[in-house]
Amino acid sequence: MPLTGDEKQSLQPSLARHRDVVRWKLDGLDDGQLRRPMTPFGTNLLDPVEHLASVEYEWCETLGRETEVPPFDEDDPDTDLRVEPHESTADIPAFYERVAPPPTG
Repeated sequence: MPLTGDEKQSLQPSLARHRDVVRWKLDGLDDGQLRRPMTPFGTNLLDPVEHLASVEYEWCETLGRETEVPPFDEDDPDTDLRVEPHESTADIPAFYERVAPPPTG
C-alpha cells in the first residue's frame, strides 16, 4: 500500500487488499460452515459478506458503474445485515464478486 500520494492512491490498494481477504476467508467453505452462527447474536460468515456486497452495490450506483437488481429486499433497511434462510449460499458471494472490483494480482 503506498504511503505517499493522495487519498485515492492510498484508498484503492487498501480496499483491494480487504476485498482479497474477504474472498480468502470464504474460499473452500461449505454451506454449513458459511451459515454457522459465530456470535451470540447468530451472525455467520455470510452476513458481513452480504453487507459488504450491499455497500459495494451502493458505490456502483454512486460511481455510475453498471448495476443489477440486488438479491435482497432493498426496502428493508436491515436486509443486508442478515442472511435469510431462503437466500442461496452461493448467490451472496456471487453477488459480491459481481459488484466488487476484481481481485488483485
